[in-house]
Amino acid sequence: MSYATLIRQIEAGEGLDFVEARALGAALLDGGVPELETAAFLVAFNQHDPGLDAWLGLHAALAERLPGLAAPPGPFRTVVLPTYHGVRSHPHLTPLLALLLKSFGIPVLVHGVLEGGGGTAAAYVLRELGVMPCGTAAQVNAKLLEEGIAFAPVALLSPGLAALLALRARLGIDGWVTRLAMLADVLGEHSVRVTPLASGAELPAVQTVLEALGGHALLLQGCEGEAFADPLQRPEMVLVQDGQGQPVYEAQSAASPPARLPAPDARATGAWIAQVMREHLPLPLPIRNQLAVCLYAAGYTEDLNQARAITALDGFGRAAA
Repeated sequence: MSYATLIRQIEAGEGLDFVEARALGAALLDGGVPELETAAFLVAFNQHDPGLDAWLGLHAALAERLPGLAAPPGPFRTVVLPTYHGVRSHPHLTPLLALLLKSFGIPVLVHGVLEGGGGTAAAYVLRELGVMPCGTAAQVNAKLLEEGIAFAPVALLSPGLAALLALRARLGIDGWVTRLAMLADVLGEHSVRVTPLASGAELPAVQTVLEALGGHALLLQGCEGEAFADPLQRPEMVLVQDGQGQPVYEAQSAASPPARLPAPDARATGAWIAQVMREHLPLPLPIRNQLAVCLYAAGYTEDLNQARAITALDGFGRAAA
């Protein structure tokens, strides 16, 4: 494999086929590509989308290197929430979504980085709420089975992916490595992947990838790139089931009425989330909408309207903002 040839190929906008991308992904994830060339690939991929076949090949290379995680048995799919950014302007509400789902009996796996890159990471808020990072795959499986929630750091999922993400941070760029992490199918068919995007412009291309991969996923522009909807203005949401994407919410054209939200630091956010869960405080409407889609996708209800009604009446949305 000539790295220089592949870099030129990507930079020319020619993309990669499945076999090329799978081999390249394997080499990158196994640390077999020199750092200079690895950085060049990161930059090239950020400038030119490598195409559907390439994404499928990269996804396959990562899937072959994931640990043996298992969704717990039961009537509901496990919801998987990736967290690979820190938030700066909003409270980090991925942990809120996780605990809300857990309160309905839906198992939740959060995976991602331990640091916020200058912002507030979900890991910081989860720590405030007593959800600590797992150290082994066996611990993740046990937490999911016994407690209904687990947090798997990216280094546990894939040391190679963690290394690529660290290089991403050093280069000050974001893009395909983060997207690959968001697309990771860590639990297989008995799960729902929430797949957040940093920009709504990415949605059509990523929807095509998710439809080709199959399974169940909720696609949305995440708040500051994270797995929760902007609590002030709902983004477009697309539900992918068995290879078919269906819009379930349009993006709001105007902001929702201001919600009572905490300061964005981890301690204030954690305390507010604990209070919401304890006292069933009103939820911002976009979070309630996302919760309803997740309940439906996880199999809690037979249709989305039923899930909307439940989230509006079950104490989590009676007076939602």
